[in-house]
Amino acid sequence: MKSRLIPWLMVLPTLILFLSMTIYPFAFMIWASFRDYDLSKRAETHFIGLSNYFQIPKDRTAIESFRFTVKLLSIAVPIEILLGVGIAFLVRGAKGEKIIRSSFLIPMMVPAAVSGVAWKMLYNYAFGPVNWFLSLFGVPKISWLGDMNYAQLGIIIIDVWQWTPFVFLMIYAGLQSIPQDLIDAARVDGADWGRVFLHVEFPLLRPLILVALVLRIIDCLKTFDIVFMTTWGGPGAATHTYSFYIYKVGISFGWNIGYASALSVLLLIVSMVLVNLVFKLVKMRRQLGFGGEEL
Repeated sequence: MKSRLIPWLMVLPTLILFLSMTIYPFAFMIWASFRDYDLSKRAETHFIGLSNYFQIPKDRTAIESFRFTVKLLSIAVPIEILLGVGIAFLVRGAKGEKIIRSSFLIPMMVPAAVSGVAWKMLYNYAFGPVNWFLSLFGVPKISWLGDMNYAQLGIIIIDVWQWTPFVFLMIYAGLQSIPQDLIDAARVDGADWGRVFLHVEFPLLRPLILVALVLRIIDCLKTFDIVFMTTWGGPGAATHTYSFYIYKVGISFGWNIGYASALSVLLLIVSMVLVNLVFKLVKMRRQLGFGGEEL
């Protein structure tokens, strides 16, 4: 009997840590989303059913935050995937490959706080290097952080700069694992570099690209740090991402834990739906005979 308990006792500290750091916060979020839990008004809570969820469609800032998050997801992520794949192919076999490869990883390694401050300086209206560079081509000064449209574009540019190296690293690692014999055999058969890419390399990289896409979708929905460090959601609510709005409702200004929890549950549901939709589309393509590998 004691010999059976020993393994459980050895695992118990890790199990307790896992439950306290993951399961408990998740369960608390679900519980709080059904309650009137506003610390700015009172410490007591009471059950209000789905009222917090019904409030979301009526919340203009929540809707605008969701729209900008969708815009960021639909523009930044495809650009990151395309650039990551393209750069990986260009870097492979180039002169100074190791130095170039290391240089491309710098944006991903820079802490979010540092990159946020740096980009805030780069976007400065009066003396920012971005406006100075554009002025060389006759472009007038742009209020990158003061104009609604340019502020959104600025956040998209930062996201692409920060996360394209992540996609590049995954695809580059995948390219290194492709057997050279397959590529050589295709070239012997008369295939040019385009056919080698389409019929040999891309099919083998497709599962890896899918993984990169799924991870970027999840991360993009959670975008918070670059908004926090550059625009603080402004001007107005133009650059509020959904995650940043949850922070403002639950911690920064609102202290409305119940409503913030409901917003968080909705974000979780949307993330799960989008990820499952990607996998469904891949399976559908495979069933229709368009190729594709299952993970």
